[in-house]
Amino acid sequence: MTKQKKFKKLTGIFAVASIALSLMTAQALTVSPARAEPTADPGETIQDSFLIINDQNEDQTYYTSVEAFESQGETGTPNFTISKEGLPSWIQVESKVTLKKGERVKIPYSISVPQGTSPGGYFAAIFLSTVPPTTKEGEVSVGAKVGMLVLLKVTGAVKEEGGLASFTLKDNKKVITNLPANFSYRFNNAGNDRVNPEGTVTVRNMIGMKVGDVDANKAKGNILPNSVRKFDVAFGESSEKVPAADASFFENVSYQMDNFALGVYFAKLNLSFGASGKASSSLVYFVLPWHLLTIIVVVLLVLALVFSSLIKRYNKWIIKQARQAR
Repeated sequence: MTKQKKFKKLTGIFAVASIALSLMTAQALTVSPARAEPTADPGETIQDSFLIINDQNEDQTYYTSVEAFESQGETGTPNFTISKEGLPSWIQVESKVTLKKGERVKIPYSISVPQGTSPGGYFAAIFLSTVPPTTKEGEVSVGAKVGMLVLLKVTGAVKEEGGLASFTLKDNKKVITNLPANFSYRFNNAGNDRVNPEGTVTVRNMIGMKVGDVDANKAKGNILPNSVRKFDVAFGESSEKVPAADASFFENVSYQMDNFALGVYFAKLNLSFGASGKASSSLVYFVLPWHLLTIIVVVLLVLALVFSSLIKRYNKWIIKQARQAR
């Protein structure tokens, strides 16, 4: 191995070790709460604090940074970036803090909303890391950090627009073989503040009887302005593990017996959002537990054959008795 290759290998090992150490350090810091949702008027300055706990077995210095974030795709995962505008520039917090092992400290911060700020939602995160933050605007956040999301609402005539973009069974299925029924819905937020939809998915059977309902936003997920977010909702979940795609035939039979469902079902999603927003959608799906039905059909055929054979034997016996009686 050449010296150049050895150097590259050592550099790679050092980089991996550094990342692992950074992740371990981040996990040894607790920040509470994980999310702050203040409300402020234009021109107002608000004061608050958050708690940090050094769970390491040694003293540690943490550097703070404030980053903007926006929605990334439809999963609700935030995309963090360095910005000198908007909410990150309104937040003031200590640049660094040193904690002794096991120490708990409240970190004060303030948010000064400029006069004339448009009403709506503004979003940022206050991070803590053992590495000094970068200051390059527009740069994507990297590295292991722990922090608190700040979801600020500036008062005024907030625009609330949007609604359901779709409501389907997961992967657009129409027929499923067993419970749970995995629903997906996509919500479009065309307003200028975050939206936290609330509601239920109600399921009825083929005769209209209510089978049950389930929370449509159990995790209380938000949808940021001008974005679409997908939510997954499972109806009919069981304590048993759902058979995998490569599960055996009889594993599926066993699960379908214990979690029986068959026929046409009607699901309706009802949501409320913002001050007065409403949205709803319905779908029809079919549950066909064919593994279990196959066993039932086979058993019925066997019973029918046995019964038919017994009837034939009985008829022959009757005929034989009748001939002997002549």
